[in-house]
Amino acid sequence: MELKKQNIHRDRIKCQINTQITLEEDKNISDRSPDVVSVLLQSGKVILDEIRPVTDNLMLRGKLQYEILCVADNPEKRLFRIQGEIPLEEKIRVEGLESIDNPQVQVVLEDFRVGLINSRKVNVRALVNFCITVKELYDDEFLIDISGQEAFEIKRKWEENSVLVIDKKDVFRIKEDLELPSFLPPIGEVLWKNLELGRLDIKVLEDNIGLQGDLHLFVLYASEGEMSQIKSYETTIPFSGNVECQGCGSSMIGDILPYVSYQNLSVKPDYDGEDRMLEVEMVLDIPIQIYDNRQVEMITDVYGTEMELVPEYTSGWNRLLEEKHVARVKISQEIKTKHSDKKVMQVCHMNSSVQIEDERIVEEGLEIHGIIVSTLLYMVDGEEDIYEALKKEIPFSYLMEEREITKGCKWKLRPTIEQQNAVILDESTIEVKMILGLEILVENCQSKSYISSIQSIPYSQDLIASAPGIIVYIPSGKEELWEIGKRNQVSIKSIKEINDLSGEEVEKGTKILLVKG
Repeated sequence: MELKKQNIHRDRIKCQINTQITLEEDKNISDRSPDVVSVLLQSGKVILDEIRPVTDNLMLRGKLQYEILCVADNPEKRLFRIQGEIPLEEKIRVEGLESIDNPQVQVVLEDFRVGLINSRKVNVRALVNFCITVKELYDDEFLIDISGQEAFEIKRKWEENSVLVIDKKDVFRIKEDLELPSFLPPIGEVLWKNLELGRLDIKVLEDNIGLQGDLHLFVLYASEGEMSQIKSYETTIPFSGNVECQGCGSSMIGDILPYVSYQNLSVKPDYDGEDRMLEVEMVLDIPIQIYDNRQVEMITDVYGTEMELVPEYTSGWNRLLEEKHVARVKISQEIKTKHSDKKVMQVCHMNSSVQIEDERIVEEGLEIHGIIVSTLLYMVDGEEDIYEALKKEIPFSYLMEEREITKGCKWKLRPTIEQQNAVILDESTIEVKMILGLEILVENCQSKSYISSIQSIPYSQDLIASAPGIIVYIPSGKEELWEIGKRNQVSIKSIKEINDLSGEEVEKGTKILLVKG
């Protein structure tokens, strides 16, 4: 007896760990800078220069780069920026990791705070979360056919499985030159900048991955000359392009989660020699995994009519990725400013980030809870402290009504702030409005048993001699012909021919004649 098997190429999580570290330093302010009266804005990002796997450990080396926008302790309340970095070098225990593995490290700045110690020193503290995932490739074998001289019956079943077609990494580069509007003066000194990846749509195309999205840019700067003024410029930069990916098709499903590995904003002169041009650069690292849902007709059971066939089973998983689901949630919140006695004149900038707190499966689908951390930079009409900033945490919850999501499912959730704006309602109230995009990729996993081998055992002559040649069988309920034939070692074909049957089942009380041959 010869068994024919088919391999299905897959991946699975080999090991995974979440861990947190705290980075902290006290930063002395340069002698060239004035005293600080308050901290207006702060931002930080973690850059990993080295990711080195060793046995059961992952070595990480990099830095936390930070920027702080301060208010000077002088009559003009001048704004100025402090920059710095904190070195990062960690050895993280990851059991099962090998030096040949290629771990994926997702870095999230859980909390970043700047405190004013005194007018010449600030405290910088960050809580950094590392999600480390190591995958491995493997092949599942499915029995699809049997050949040989023996007389046997085969039960087949079509099953849909997700097959890993492409596993690679690539990069996508965005580079744009922007000119300041004519009503804005040239840039003397950049005080604050914010470059964020906004909406991002990813599509699997024929031999390509299509990307289309937006970058959000905000620049606060001091103009040139003795009569320097503080000005701001904000815009949205659309981008689109393709990443070559030979072998993929538009009917396939992509598990693609880009992340920003590099970004830069530099000022350069225009044709007249004035610093009015902004050069924007961003690099997206793109881990690409493409799956194809394929139907496989596999053998699920077998029995012999001339000898006993004993199938041996091995445990496995039926894994099927669903099409991506995208939901958009409208969020609105009224925010009171710090000082009710100061009238809000203008909202200069709004920046938000999403933190998912909880995801749970309920009867109706997937319930999602989280918070949106929004930072507002605005102007007031007071003689001092013209600029003020406010950070607000806005809770949200959403029920993604998807019947396909059950307790046996795994999923990946990608939240994105697609749109945001702020409107002044009165002297001390700002209303923020956002559209939160929630993209979810669901993997339906079911534990299965598959035939790995078949043992054939000849019937003894005594058993053959004692077995009745003809049996009249009356089922007590609706029953499959397969079960009747397997129990009595009679072929399905003979049952149908002798009893003039065309279906695969018989009703309760139907007399069936079984003839062993």
